[in-house]
Amino acid sequence: MGAPERRTDPKFHEPLIHPITKKSCPIPANGWSRTPETLQQLIQNNEIIFGKDETVQPTRKVFLTPDGKRQISSVISDSGRGKNDVDKLGLEFPYCHPVSLYEELIAAATPKTDGLALDYFAGSGTTGHAVVNLNREDNGQRKYVLVEIGDYFDTVLLRRIKKVIYSPDWRDGKPVSRKGVTQLFKYVRLESYEDTMDSLEVTPPSEAQQDLLTQNPALAEDYRLHYALGVETANSACLLGKEFADPFSYTLSVVRDGVRREVQVDLPETFNYLIGLRVASCQRIAGVLAITGTDAEGSNCLILWRNIDEMDQAALDAYFDRNRDLFAEPLDIIYVNGDHTLNAMQQPGENWTAKTIEPLFRELMFGETSDER
Repeated sequence: MGAPERRTDPKFHEPLIHPITKKSCPIPANGWSRTPETLQQLIQNNEIIFGKDETVQPTRKVFLTPDGKRQISSVISDSGRGKNDVDKLGLEFPYCHPVSLYEELIAAATPKTDGLALDYFAGSGTTGHAVVNLNREDNGQRKYVLVEIGDYFDTVLLRRIKKVIYSPDWRDGKPVSRKGVTQLFKYVRLESYEDTMDSLEVTPPSEAQQDLLTQNPALAEDYRLHYALGVETANSACLLGKEFADPFSYTLSVVRDGVRREVQVDLPETFNYLIGLRVASCQRIAGVLAITGTDAEGSNCLILWRNIDEMDQAALDAYFDRNRDLFAEPLDIIYVNGDHTLNAMQQPGENWTAKTIEPLFRELMFGETSDER
Protein backbone atom coordinates (compact mmCIF):
# COMPACT_ATOMS: atom_id res chain seq x y z
CA MET A 1 0.00 0.00 0.00
CA GLY A 2 3.04 2.26 -0.32
CA ALA A 3 2.92 5.27 -2.65
CA PRO A 4 5.06 4.93 -5.83
CA GLU A 5 6.45 8.46 -5.29
CA ARG A 6 7.11 10.20 -2.00
CA ARG A 7 4.01 11.88 -0.58
CA THR A 8 4.48 15.45 0.62
CA ASP A 9 1.24 15.73 2.62
CA PRO A 10 1.85 14.65 6.26
CA LYS A 11 -1.49 12.81 6.40
CA PHE A 12 -0.05 10.06 4.17
CA HIS A 13 2.66 9.39 6.79
CA GLU A 14 0.35 8.73 9.76
CA PRO A 15 0.98 5.23 11.19
CA LEU A 16 -1.65 2.53 11.54
CA ILE A 17 -2.19 1.24 15.08
CA HIS A 18 -1.74 -2.48 15.70
CA PRO A 19 -5.08 -3.90 16.89
CA ILE A 20 -3.47 -5.99 19.70
CA THR A 21 -0.39 -4.12 20.90
CA LYS A 22 -2.01 -0.70 20.27
CA LYS A 23 1.35 0.59 19.04
CA SER A 24 2.28 2.34 15.78
CA CYS A 25 3.19 0.12 12.84
CA PRO A 26 5.92 0.96 10.26
CA ILE A 27 5.01 3.37 7.47
CA PRO A 28 6.09 2.80 3.81
CA ALA A 29 9.13 4.88 2.86
CA ASN A 30 7.09 7.07 0.46
CA GLY A 31 4.01 7.17 2.67
CA TRP A 32 0.67 5.43 2.15
CA SER A 33 -0.90 5.38 -1.30
CA ARG A 34 -4.35 5.89 0.22
CA THR A 35 -5.83 8.54 2.47
CA PRO A 36 -6.29 7.92 6.24
CA GLU A 37 -10.04 7.76 5.69
CA THR A 38 -9.68 5.00 3.08
CA LEU A 39 -7.28 3.04 5.30
CA GLN A 40 -9.71 3.17 8.22
CA GLN A 41 -12.51 1.95 5.97
CA LEU A 42 -10.32 -0.98 4.85
CA ILE A 43 -9.64 -1.83 8.50
CA GLN A 44 -13.37 -1.81 9.27
CA ASN A 45 -13.94 -4.12 6.26
CA ASN A 46 -11.24 -6.48 7.57
CA GLU A 47 -9.18 -5.93 4.41
CA ILE A 48 -5.90 -5.08 6.19
CA ILE A 49 -3.46 -7.76 7.33
CA PHE A 50 -1.52 -6.87 10.49
CA GLY A 51 1.60 -8.77 11.59
CA LYS A 52 2.06 -10.56 14.90
CA ASP A 53 3.05 -7.25 16.45
CA GLU A 54 3.67 -3.58 15.56
CA THR A 55 7.08 -4.30 13.99
CA VAL A 56 5.48 -5.64 10.79
CA GLN A 57 4.20 -3.22 8.14
CA PRO A 58 0.48 -3.82 7.41
CA THR A 59 -0.55 -4.99 3.96
CA ARG A 60 -3.86 -5.21 2.15
CA LYS A 61 -5.76 -8.41 1.46
CA VAL A 62 -6.27 -9.28 -2.21
CA PHE A 63 -9.18 -11.64 -2.90
CA LEU A 64 -9.13 -14.04 -5.84
CA THR A 65 -12.48 -14.09 -7.66
CA PRO A 66 -13.69 -15.87 -10.83
CA ASP A 67 -14.38 -12.55 -12.51
CA GLY A 68 -11.23 -10.83 -11.30
CA LYS A 69 -9.69 -8.45 -13.84
CA ARG A 70 -6.37 -7.69 -12.27
CA GLN A 71 -3.76 -6.99 -14.93
CA ILE A 72 -0.93 -9.42 -15.56
CA SER A 73 2.37 -8.22 -14.14
CA SER A 74 4.62 -6.51 -16.65
CA VAL A 75 7.37 -8.48 -18.33
CA ILE A 76 9.57 -5.40 -17.98
CA SER A 77 10.73 -4.56 -14.49
CA ASP A 78 12.07 -1.07 -13.80
CA SER A 79 12.28 0.12 -10.23
CA GLY A 80 13.67 3.55 -11.13
CA ARG A 81 12.01 6.64 -9.69
CA GLY A 82 11.05 9.11 -12.38
CA LYS A 83 11.06 11.94 -9.87
CA ASN A 84 14.83 11.55 -9.53
CA ASP A 85 15.18 12.38 -13.23
CA VAL A 86 13.45 15.76 -12.86
CA ASP A 87 14.93 16.53 -9.44
CA LYS A 88 18.42 16.45 -10.96
CA LEU A 89 17.30 19.05 -13.49
CA GLY A 90 16.15 21.37 -10.72
CA LEU A 91 12.50 20.89 -11.66
CA GLU A 92 9.50 19.76 -9.63
CA PHE A 93 6.79 17.37 -10.75
CA PRO A 94 4.66 15.24 -8.41
CA TYR A 95 4.77 11.97 -10.33
CA CYS A 96 6.56 10.85 -13.47
CA HIS A 97 7.77 7.60 -14.96
CA PRO A 98 11.47 6.70 -15.10
CA VAL A 99 13.29 7.74 -18.27
CA SER A 100 15.02 4.35 -18.36
CA LEU A 101 11.67 2.58 -18.82
CA TYR A 102 10.70 4.85 -21.72
CA GLU A 103 14.09 4.38 -23.34
CA GLU A 104 13.58 0.61 -23.33
CA LEU A 105 10.05 0.84 -24.73
CA ILE A 106 10.82 3.43 -27.43
CA ALA A 107 14.05 1.73 -28.51
CA ALA A 108 12.18 -1.55 -28.94
CA ALA A 109 9.28 0.00 -30.85
CA THR A 110 11.01 2.45 -33.20
CA PRO A 111 13.90 2.24 -35.66
CA LYS A 112 16.70 4.65 -34.85
CA THR A 113 16.66 6.13 -38.34
CA ASP A 114 13.13 7.50 -38.60
CA GLY A 115 11.18 6.45 -35.51
CA LEU A 116 8.41 8.72 -34.22
CA ALA A 117 7.14 8.72 -30.62
CA LEU A 118 3.76 10.40 -30.07
CA ASP A 119 2.62 11.22 -26.53
CA TYR A 120 -0.81 12.85 -26.20
CA PHE A 121 -0.41 13.20 -22.42
CA ALA A 122 3.16 14.42 -22.19
CA GLY A 123 3.14 15.43 -18.52
CA SER A 124 6.68 16.36 -17.52
CA GLY A 125 8.15 15.36 -20.92
CA THR A 126 9.57 11.92 -20.13
CA THR A 127 8.94 10.71 -23.69
CA GLY A 128 10.90 13.59 -25.23
CA HIS A 129 13.68 13.12 -22.67
CA ALA A 130 13.97 9.43 -23.58
CA VAL A 131 14.11 10.12 -27.33
CA VAL A 132 16.89 12.71 -26.87
CA ASN A 133 18.87 10.23 -24.76
CA LEU A 134 18.48 7.42 -27.31
CA ASN A 135 19.55 9.62 -30.22
CA ARG A 136 22.53 10.79 -28.21
CA GLU A 137 23.61 7.18 -27.58
CA ASP A 138 23.33 5.75 -31.10
CA ASN A 139 23.24 8.86 -33.35
CA GLY A 140 19.62 8.05 -34.18
CA GLN A 141 17.15 10.32 -35.93
CA ARG A 142 14.05 9.53 -33.89
CA LYS A 143 11.49 12.28 -33.48
CA TYR A 144 8.86 13.04 -30.87
CA VAL A 145 5.53 14.85 -30.75
CA LEU A 146 4.34 15.89 -27.29
CA VAL A 147 0.90 17.26 -26.44
CA GLU A 148 0.06 18.87 -23.10
CA ILE A 149 -2.52 21.37 -21.81
CA GLY A 150 -1.28 21.80 -18.22
CA ASP A 151 0.49 24.94 -17.02
CA TYR A 152 3.54 22.78 -16.36
CA PHE A 153 4.13 22.74 -20.12
CA ASP A 154 6.02 26.02 -19.58
CA THR A 155 7.33 25.45 -16.06
CA VAL A 156 8.51 21.85 -16.42
CA LEU A 157 8.17 20.19 -19.85
CA LEU A 158 9.67 22.90 -22.03
CA ARG A 159 12.51 23.60 -19.61
CA ARG A 160 13.23 19.88 -19.27
CA ILE A 161 13.62 19.32 -23.00
CA LYS A 162 15.93 22.34 -23.30
CA LYS A 163 18.09 21.11 -20.44
CA VAL A 164 18.51 17.50 -21.61
CA ILE A 165 19.48 18.79 -25.05
CA TYR A 166 22.13 21.01 -23.44
CA SER A 167 23.66 18.25 -21.29
CA PRO A 168 22.92 14.62 -20.36
CA ASP A 169 24.20 15.01 -16.79
CA TRP A 170 22.70 17.33 -14.15
CA ARG A 171 22.91 17.79 -10.40
CA ASP A 172 20.83 20.22 -8.35
CA GLY A 173 19.67 22.00 -11.51
CA LYS A 174 23.20 22.57 -12.87
CA PRO A 175 24.92 20.76 -15.76
CA VAL A 176 27.73 18.41 -14.73
CA SER A 177 29.04 17.96 -18.27
CA ARG A 178 28.68 19.83 -21.54
CA LYS A 179 27.84 17.15 -24.09
CA GLY A 180 24.98 18.83 -25.85
CA VAL A 181 23.39 17.59 -29.06
CA THR A 182 22.23 19.44 -32.14
CA GLN A 183 18.48 19.63 -31.91
CA LEU A 184 15.67 21.65 -33.40
CA PHE A 185 12.25 21.53 -31.81
CA LYS A 186 9.18 23.66 -32.34
CA TYR A 187 6.24 24.15 -30.02
CA VAL A 188 2.81 25.31 -31.08
CA ARG A 189 0.38 26.95 -28.69
CA LEU A 190 -3.21 26.54 -29.88
CA GLU A 191 -5.82 29.23 -29.36
CA SER A 192 -8.23 28.13 -26.64
CA TYR A 193 -11.94 28.77 -26.33
CA GLU A 194 -11.18 31.19 -23.50
CA ASP A 195 -8.67 33.04 -25.71
CA THR A 196 -11.32 33.47 -28.38
CA MET A 197 -13.86 34.82 -25.93
CA ASP A 198 -11.29 37.16 -24.36
CA SER A 199 -10.36 38.49 -27.81
CA LEU A 200 -13.86 39.37 -28.99
CA GLU A 201 -14.10 43.08 -29.70
CA VAL A 202 -17.65 44.41 -29.67
CA THR A 203 -18.48 47.35 -31.93
CA PRO A 204 -21.95 48.58 -30.89
CA PRO A 205 -24.42 49.98 -33.46
CA SER A 206 -24.01 53.60 -34.50
CA GLU A 207 -26.13 56.24 -32.80
CA ALA A 208 -28.51 56.37 -35.78
CA GLN A 209 -28.84 52.58 -35.80
CA GLN A 210 -29.41 52.54 -32.05
CA ASP A 211 -32.19 55.13 -32.40
CA LEU A 212 -33.82 52.96 -35.07
CA LEU A 213 -33.66 49.88 -32.84
CA THR A 214 -35.07 51.84 -29.92
CA GLN A 215 -38.00 53.06 -32.01
CA ASN A 216 -38.75 49.59 -33.35
CA PRO A 217 -38.80 46.97 -30.52
CA ALA A 218 -39.58 44.09 -32.91
CA LEU A 219 -36.58 44.97 -35.07
CA ALA A 220 -34.39 45.31 -31.96
CA GLU A 221 -35.33 41.83 -30.74
CA ASP A 222 -34.62 40.29 -34.14
CA TYR A 223 -31.29 42.12 -34.28
CA ARG A 224 -30.25 40.85 -30.84
CA LEU A 225 -31.27 37.27 -31.57
CA HIS A 226 -29.91 36.87 -35.08
CA TYR A 227 -27.31 39.53 -35.83
CA ALA A 228 -25.89 41.29 -32.77
CA LEU A 229 -23.10 38.92 -31.79
CA GLY A 230 -21.99 38.16 -35.34
CA VAL A 231 -22.19 41.74 -36.61
CA GLU A 232 -20.82 43.54 -33.56
CA THR A 233 -17.83 41.20 -33.15
CA ALA A 234 -17.04 40.69 -36.86
CA ASN A 235 -13.94 42.89 -36.69
CA SER A 236 -12.34 40.90 -33.86
CA ALA A 237 -8.81 39.65 -34.43
CA CYS A 238 -9.77 36.13 -33.29
CA LEU A 239 -12.37 36.04 -36.10
CA LEU A 240 -9.77 37.29 -38.58
CA GLY A 241 -11.69 40.55 -38.87
CA LYS A 242 -8.46 42.52 -39.08
CA GLU A 243 -6.61 42.75 -42.36
CA PHE A 244 -3.23 41.09 -42.70
CA ALA A 245 -1.51 44.38 -43.56
CA ASP A 246 1.42 43.42 -41.33
CA PRO A 247 1.22 39.65 -40.87
CA PHE A 248 4.32 39.67 -38.66
CA SER A 249 2.68 41.69 -35.87
CA TYR A 250 -0.83 40.18 -35.78
CA THR A 251 -1.91 39.75 -32.16
CA LEU A 252 -4.77 38.54 -30.00
CA SER A 253 -5.74 40.32 -26.79
CA VAL A 254 -6.02 37.54 -24.21
CA VAL A 255 -6.03 37.22 -20.43
CA ARG A 256 -3.13 35.39 -18.76
CA ASP A 257 -3.04 35.08 -14.96
CA GLY A 258 -5.70 37.76 -14.66
CA VAL A 259 -3.77 40.26 -16.78
CA ARG A 260 -4.79 41.24 -20.31
CA ARG A 261 -1.93 41.19 -22.79
CA GLU A 262 -1.27 41.09 -26.52
CA VAL A 263 -0.11 37.67 -27.72
CA GLN A 264 1.53 37.32 -31.12
CA VAL A 265 -0.10 35.02 -33.67
CA ASP A 266 1.99 33.26 -36.30
CA LEU A 267 -0.20 33.74 -39.39
CA PRO A 268 2.30 32.18 -41.86
CA GLU A 269 2.65 29.03 -39.76
CA THR A 270 -1.11 28.77 -39.26
CA PHE A 271 -1.72 29.10 -43.00
CA ASN A 272 0.81 26.32 -43.67
CA TYR A 273 -1.22 24.02 -41.44
CA LEU A 274 -4.52 25.06 -43.01
CA ILE A 275 -3.45 24.09 -46.53
CA GLY A 276 -1.50 21.04 -45.36
CA LEU A 277 1.82 22.41 -46.61
CA ARG A 278 4.88 20.20 -46.45
CA VAL A 279 7.48 22.96 -46.22
CA ALA A 280 10.53 22.74 -48.48
CA SER A 281 12.10 26.14 -47.74
CA CYS A 282 11.45 29.22 -45.66
CA GLN A 283 13.54 32.35 -46.13
CA ARG A 284 13.43 36.12 -45.73
CA ILE A 285 14.25 37.93 -48.95
CA ALA A 286 14.25 41.73 -48.91
CA GLY A 287 11.75 41.82 -46.05
CA VAL A 288 9.38 39.28 -47.61
CA LEU A 289 8.86 35.87 -46.04
CA ALA A 290 8.98 33.37 -48.91
CA ILE A 291 7.83 29.81 -48.18
CA THR A 292 7.85 26.97 -50.69
CA GLY A 293 6.43 23.48 -50.40
CA THR A 294 3.79 21.00 -51.48
CA ASP A 295 0.21 21.29 -50.25
CA ALA A 296 -2.25 18.51 -49.38
CA GLU A 297 -3.34 18.27 -53.04
CA GLY A 298 0.23 17.79 -54.25
CA SER A 299 0.50 21.30 -55.76
CA ASN A 300 3.83 23.12 -55.67
CA CYS A 301 3.24 26.34 -53.75
CA LEU A 302 5.02 29.61 -53.17
CA ILE A 303 3.68 31.73 -50.30
CA LEU A 304 4.72 35.38 -50.03
CA TRP A 305 4.06 37.33 -46.85
CA ARG A 306 4.79 41.07 -46.91
CA ASN A 307 4.09 44.19 -44.92
CA ILE A 308 1.63 45.89 -47.26
CA ASP A 309 2.41 49.34 -45.89
CA GLU A 310 6.03 48.84 -46.94
CA MET A 311 5.42 46.96 -50.22
CA ASP A 312 2.51 47.90 -52.47
CA GLN A 313 1.39 46.04 -55.60
CA ALA A 314 3.98 47.63 -57.89
CA ALA A 315 6.80 46.91 -55.45
CA LEU A 316 5.58 43.32 -55.10
CA ASP A 317 5.65 42.86 -58.88
CA ALA A 318 9.19 44.22 -59.02
CA TYR A 319 10.25 42.00 -56.11
CA PHE A 320 8.83 38.87 -57.75
CA ASP A 321 10.47 39.70 -61.07
CA ARG A 322 13.87 40.13 -59.38
CA ASN A 323 13.69 36.93 -57.37
CA ARG A 324 11.67 34.52 -59.52
CA ASP A 325 14.80 32.50 -60.34
CA LEU A 326 15.15 31.65 -56.62
CA PHE A 327 11.95 29.63 -56.86
CA ALA A 328 13.25 27.17 -59.43
CA GLU A 329 10.64 24.45 -58.78
CA PRO A 330 7.78 24.66 -61.33
CA LEU A 331 4.98 26.39 -59.46
CA ASP A 332 1.28 25.60 -59.46
CA ILE A 333 0.01 28.18 -56.98
CA ILE A 334 1.38 31.44 -55.61
CA TYR A 335 -0.25 32.82 -52.46
CA VAL A 336 0.25 36.41 -51.33
CA ASN A 337 -1.41 38.51 -48.64
CA GLY A 338 -3.29 41.61 -49.76
CA ASP A 339 -4.36 42.74 -53.21
CA HIS A 340 -1.89 42.00 -55.99
CA THR A 341 -1.42 41.84 -59.75
CA LEU A 342 0.99 38.89 -59.87
CA ASN A 343 -1.07 36.98 -62.45
CA ALA A 344 -0.02 39.60 -64.99
CA MET A 345 3.63 38.67 -64.31
CA GLN A 346 3.29 35.17 -65.71
CA GLN A 347 5.77 34.38 -68.49
CA PRO A 348 5.45 31.95 -71.42
CA GLY A 349 5.82 28.37 -70.27
CA GLU A 350 4.66 29.14 -66.75
CA ASN A 351 1.33 27.71 -65.60
CA TRP A 352 0.67 28.97 -62.11
CA THR A 353 -2.16 30.92 -60.53
CA ALA A 354 -1.69 33.67 -57.94
CA LYS A 355 -4.27 33.81 -55.14
CA THR A 356 -4.96 36.18 -52.27
CA ILE A 357 -4.42 34.59 -48.86
CA GLU A 358 -7.07 36.32 -46.72
CA PRO A 359 -10.29 34.88 -48.28
CA LEU A 360 -8.94 31.32 -48.30
CA PHE A 361 -7.56 31.71 -44.76
CA ARG A 362 -11.00 32.68 -43.44
CA GLU A 363 -12.76 29.98 -45.44
CA LEU A 364 -10.46 27.27 -44.11
CA MET A 365 -10.66 28.57 -40.55
CA PHE A 366 -14.40 29.03 -40.33
CA GLY A 367 -15.81 27.02 -43.23
CA GLU A 368 -17.40 30.04 -44.86
CA THR A 369 -16.65 32.26 -47.81
CA SER A 370 -16.07 36.00 -47.64
CA ASP A 371 -19.57 36.64 -49.04
CA GLU A 372 -21.10 34.52 -46.28
CA ARG A 373 -19.22 36.47 -43.66
